[in-house]
Amino acid sequence: MEEKELTGQESLALITKMINKARRDYLDSGLSALLWGSVITFCSLVTFANYWIKQPVFDYVWFLTIAAVVPQIIIAIREAKKRKHRAYDEDIMGGIWISFGIAIFLLSYITNAYQVNEEGPLFLTLYGVPTFATGYARRFKPMIIGGLACWLLAILCHYTPLPYKILCMTAAAQLAWFIPGLILRKCYLKAKKQHV
Repeated sequence: MEEKELTGQESLALITKMINKARRDYLDSGLSALLWGSVITFCSLVTFANYWIKQPVFDYVWFLTIAAVVPQIIIAIREAKKRKHRAYDEDIMGGIWISFGIAIFLLSYITNAYQVNEEGPLFLTLYGVPTFATGYARRFKPMIIGGLACWLLAILCHYTPLPYKILCMTAAAQLAWFIPGLILRKCYLKAKKQHV
């Protein structure tokens, strides 16, 4: 069988078709963003309530973030298996989020070891980096806005008295992860329904 030489326009159409197919196959399910938006919101609200309840056991609520790594790994493995195509920026995004996880762990350790009282703005500043980078790289405005919101909330947090300071963390989790996760999930389910 003889192979036909493609014209420039046919080549461009074929490349466009392949890119669009890969883009549809890659669409993020939103589960990771929903997971972290929910966990951080829950932990910060428990911490806020504990300001008045004063139950020492509730001080350990943030260990849920360590437990949430297990479902995150499961989500990542399942989503990777479902993808038919690999996005060009997948390794970069993975590196950014792994770096973020390590930085959060180190920042938690350092702020506890040195009894830092103003850790809220530091965490919020750090939250904004991978959120903004992901939104920027994927051209996803809700995460760009979420990253910017984290940075604005970091400034606001510095000037906010306790216990209301922790509500900046709640707002950041909602704006940076939970709401974008809902939007991603809706888009994912819609695309999945159209391509079944």
